[in-house]
Formats: sequence, structure tokens, C-alpha cells
Amino acid sequence: MITEKLPMPAKPANELIVSKEPVSDGTVIWRYFKFDRFVDILKTHCLWFSRPFRFEDQWEGLFPPSYARRTRQYADANGIPFEEFDRDFRMRRLRHRYAHFVNCWHMSHHESDAMWKLYALAKTGIAIQSTAGDVNECLRPHNSGRVIYYDPSHDVRSPTIFGPQDILFKRNAFSWEQEYRFWFDDDELIERIKAGEEFREEDLSFGRSEDIGDMQRLIKKIVVAPGASDEFIEQVRATCAEHRKRWLWTLIERSYSDRMWDSFNT
Repeated sequence: MITEKLPMPAKPANELIVSKEPVSDGTVIWRYFKFDRFVDILKTHCLWFSRPFRFEDQWEGLFPPSYARRTRQYADANGIPFEEFDRDFRMRRLRHRYAHFVNCWHMSHHESDAMWKLYALAKTGIAIQSTAGDVNECLRPHNSGRVIYYDPSHDVRSPTIFGPQDILFKRNAFSWEQEYRFWFDDDELIERIKAGEEFREEDLSFGRSEDIGDMQRLIKKIVVAPGASDEFIEQVRATCAEHRKRWLWTLIERSYSDRMWDSFNT
């Protein structure tokens, strides 16, 4: 029996991450959540921003491994102690992983079945549609941007190692999320990190709430989860009225997924 050796996989090509064109203000973005979180927004007029270390991905807030690898190669080639760079890298990791408060949205012109299932979890979920520009205007975050997805095994390059904000890097395993992020800095913690002070995760707040500002500008559409009952839609309306936001009624829609197949023939 003759066996043929399979070819070895090709070595991943170097990647150059150049400065992407900024996302236009009119880019459509979505925020999916369970109904109780929607009620919290109506009550508090705020959105919740989490610290990245609280996210599920253990790599949140970290820059691509190739940044440190290439810097070590540069240091070795030029006789520079890598420890000088490593100290800065450590502060950089701490800053982006712990000293930001982040709120994440999904970029798309249409609803996402995956986002419904992951974040709304039931037929009583809610999705808010807005635009990148309007969320920026209503929240006035310190910064925002589209997430850059990368392969950790690749030699990821950017114009400088101080190029894109580290908070915008994410492993390509999450690329289906098509994420756009808004964030505030924890200035006090950033200063502590710069001073070399130690801190413990358990002593940090999980995040903080930020005032929405102009809710009528931020919310373009409220979509109820696929399969939602008429009773649930009435509950959404009643909750809006209870919190003196009856104007939201005209923005409430059923999910596009609930349209009948035959309705597209007319």
C-alpha cells in the first residue's frame, strides 16, 4: 500500500495591519440584551461599561504576541536589555486590561441570529439599533473604534507597535461578532499603574454606568426577539409608558425573522 505524505501547512504570511479608515458616523450598530437589562436602561438612563478583564475572553485588552516577540528580536540585535521594553509592555497590558470601561456593539445592517441566541437568550430579548456617530454623541466616551481581529500565530504588524489601541485587538475566533467598542478611561488606575503601584482584581469595580444623554437620538429602533409573543410586546410597551417613555412605542418592531416566507412575494 502506497501512502502519500500530506503537505505541511504553509507558514502563515506576515500580516500588515495598516490604519483603517475610520468607521463612518452612519454605520449601523446593534446592542442585544435580555429584557431586564432593557428595563434598567429605562430606569437609569444609563449604559453599563465593563472592565475588559471581566469579559469571557482571557486575552481581552492584550496586544498581539508578535509585538513583544519582534521587540525582543530588535533588542537582541542592538544589544539593548529587553527588560526595559518588558516593563513598558507590562504597564501597557495592565492599562488596557484593567483601566478601561468598555461597552460593545455589533456592526451590521441587519439582525444577527447568533447575537440573539448569545446575548438575548430567550424570546423575551431586546435589540436596540443605533449608529456609531449617535452613540458617540450621546455618551461622549474617551474613545471608540472597530475591533481588529487577528491570528495570534501570525506576525501581526502595524505602522508602529504603538499603533492601534490594544483594547481594539481581539483574536479572530471572535470575528463573527463584528464588534464596535466605546470606552472610558479609569484615570486614577492609569496613574497608579504608571507609578508602579500594585493592585488586586478583586478590589476593582466590575465597571460603571454612563449617562446616555439624548436617548431619543441614540435609539433608532427597538426590535423584540424572534418568536416574541403579543403579550411580551405589550409588556415592552407598558414598561416604556411606566418610565415615561411612551415615545418609544413607535420604535418597537417585531424581528425581521418573524416575517412569513410568502410575505416576500408581495
